Order: sequence, then structure tokens, then C-alpha cells
Amino acid sequence: MRKRIVGMIIFIAAIIIVLTDGCQKKATNKDGTSIYYSAIESGDYYEGWANQLEEAAKQRGFTFQVGYAENSIETQDAQIKKAVSEDCSVFLCGPVSSDIVTEIKVAADSAPIVFINNAPSEKQLEKDRYIYVASDEVMAGQYQAEYILEHLGQKEEINVVLLKGPKGASGTVGRTEGLKQTLKASGKTIHYVFEDYADWNEDKAKELVKMFLKTGRSVDCVVANNDDMALGGMSALEEAGYDIDSILFLGVDASTNGCQSILDGKMDFTVYQAMSDQIVAAVEAAGKLAAGESIKGMEGATEDGKYILIPFEKVDISNVANYTNS
Repeated sequence: MRKRIVGMIIFIAAIIIVLTDGCQKKATNKDGTSIYYSAIESGDYYEGWANQLEEAAKQRGFTFQVGYAENSIETQDAQIKKAVSEDCSVFLCGPVSSDIVTEIKVAADSAPIVFINNAPSEKQLEKDRYIYVASDEVMAGQYQAEYILEHLGQKEEINVVLLKGPKGASGTVGRTEGLKQTLKASGKTIHYVFEDYADWNEDKAKELVKMFLKTGRSVDCVVANNDDMALGGMSALEEAGYDIDSILFLGVDASTNGCQSILDGKMDFTVYQAMSDQIVAAVEAAGKLAAGESIKGMEGATEDGKYILIPFEKVDISNVANYTNS
């Protein structure tokens, strides 16, 4: 009888040790933040994001993995599910389409998500669980419009060529909205003599503007949702023999080529999007959400706990030298 009792005690003690050890392992996994970045596609731009995100994660002791969805909804869904099975604790996600955010949240299986690169609709966000880190895209378009009005304010009618990013992309929608709203509010007559989607691409923008020039309509300014498209439009006009000094060219991003063009006296204006600040904020927010904490108090965090917005900055010939190494 005594041996049976002793044996039972040893058996119970062994179970307690196993259970305790299991809980400790679970806590360790929970406390160690593991980030998975689901990028829209590969290529210099998103791989640049991934490299900087990984560096920011490592500085905080977080583990980091990345997958490139190559603009495939199915691939993005599968990659996120696989990351969940490997105990990812929080996602950084550039959704292939803002229309599939519900599916992304289901695939993430209750893990918090910091959206970047492409904005979900506001109704898809949730305080301290599903948030978006970016700059206020409307502000970029507003800054472009303000520059146009400052330099073409003597005109009552302004002819605008507008080159837009991919249809439905948050940058396209916000930047276009900010531009048009601000120009409309000026009370001037704005003629959009040409407007089309050039998908962030310089060559496509050039081809579109070349086709437009066959109409013979005059142009006061070429406004693009990013620098590459502005440079493509400029190239088309320059090759067609237009005096580009008499036309304003405006972009967004303060890219290396865009800033150099301003230094060369060709492009007039761009808007700097502090990508490095967005990356730091996104990783910091991911760490907080993984730990069950709030983003409240973070710089740029909105009152509703759904956004972290990093300000844009105006760039022209007066200050472009400050951004050539950004």
C-alpha cells in the first residue's frame, strides 16, 4: 500500500513538472515577438521595405520573416496561413487588394495585423488590433495643389495632366483626392486635359503622355502620384520639343531620381514620404500589439487607435539638398 502511495506521488509530481515545463515553453513563445511581413510583390521597392523592417525588428530582438505575394490573393492567403502554423505572433501586411482584408484577417487567425503599403478601408480597422501605418495620402495631393496655385495663381484657368498610380491603390485614391479637392476649393477653373492610370511606372506614363500630345491641347502642369510618372511625362514632352521650363512637373516620394531632377532644374516639386519613420513606427506598433499593449502615446497615433500617420514634407529647389541622401 505504502509503495502504491509513493508511486502515485511520484507520478503526480512528474505530471506537474511536465505541465509546468509546457507552460513555460508556451509563455516563452508568447513573449518572443515573431513578425511576418506579407509583401505585395518582390522587386526593389518592397524588398527595400523588407530589409529595413528586418533591421528594425532585429534591433528590438524580434524575429522576422517575409513572403512576397506577387500580386496573388491566393498566394498571400497561403503564406499568411503558413506563418500562423509556424507561431507568428503579429503580421505586417501590404494587402494585394484592399478588397481582401477580411480574408487576410481570417487567415491570420486572430493575430494582430499592422497594415502598411496599401490601406484597408477604415471599417476594416480595429483599435489596437488591426491598424494602418502610413502618411496621410490626401496631404500629399494637397501639397501638390498648393504649389500649383502658388506658381500659377495668376491664371484663372489651369490645364492639368494627371498621372495616377494603380486603380484602387490607397496612394492613388488619397493623393488624387487631395489634389482635386484643393484645386477645386481655389475657385479657379481646372481643366483635366488628360487623366489616366500609369501604375507608378515611368515608361507607361511616358507612353500615355505621348498619346495625349497628339490632341494638341496645351499643358500648364503635369501632376503625378509619384516621381517616376512625373519624370515619364516630362520625358514625353521634352522629346516632343516642348519648353519644359514653362510647364510645372510635380511628383511624390522625393525619390533619388526625382530629387536629382529638381537639382537639375527640371522637375519642380515633390513630397517626401518618410519611409524610414514609417518602418520604425510599424515595427514598434507590431511589438506593442503582439504584447497586448495599446499604440496610444506613439507619435502619430490617432485618437481612435486605428492609425499611425507620419507627416509628409514639401520638397522643392529651396530644400531638395536636404533629401538627396534620404
